[in-house]
Amino acid sequence: MANICCDDVIFYTEGNPEGLYDLWEDLETYIILNQNPDLCWIGNLFSHKKIDSTGISLRGNVSYMEWNDTYILLSLETAWTPLYEAYQAIAAAYHVPFVMQSIEPGERIYYNTDEAHLFFPDRYCVRLYEESLLTPCGLIIGEKLEDGEPFETETDVLERFRDCGYPATTLKELELMFDADELIIFEFTNPYLDLEQKNACA
Repeated sequence: MANICCDDVIFYTEGNPEGLYDLWEDLETYIILNQNPDLCWIGNLFSHKKIDSTGISLRGNVSYMEWNDTYILLSLETAWTPLYEAYQAIAAAYHVPFVMQSIEPGERIYYNTDEAHLFFPDRYCVRLYEESLLTPCGLIIGEKLEDGEPFETETDVLERFRDCGYPATTLKELELMFDADELIIFEFTNPYLDLEQKNACA
């Protein structure tokens, strides 16, 4: 069984509200959110819109959809990795841009393509593997911090841990206070940045 990668994708408008509206209409028509995985498969949109999926993984189901005038949020559960190329193809078909945040802890995937952090402000994610760990100030760390909790800035991370009795001034210093099997701080990255820049120049 494949590991589940959780993708959140925002398609938004930059002067093309018609394209965004058309995408929403098609999503509501061809993606049915229920217990049947065949009906919420992202490939249904490709089939009905006749979007070319050659060489593109479509191993993902939509679990949530939201329309908000200027953007559409899609949440998907995908197999192993994000379906970045699929979202690219959808964006191209409807002439709307998109950004994506993806998490798959087993593969250490923490991706955020929103370079401006307008839709996805998170920059860090703290994985807590030992929730019963006793902090220097006598607290159980699991009572002050959730496994997988996101943070927008390094300062936010340091302040939270300072409240728990860890007086670190940098993330590197903070991580040295823990064993790797207790806690790891992941930074969201954008492995598609070079590709996005090439497409912008094309």
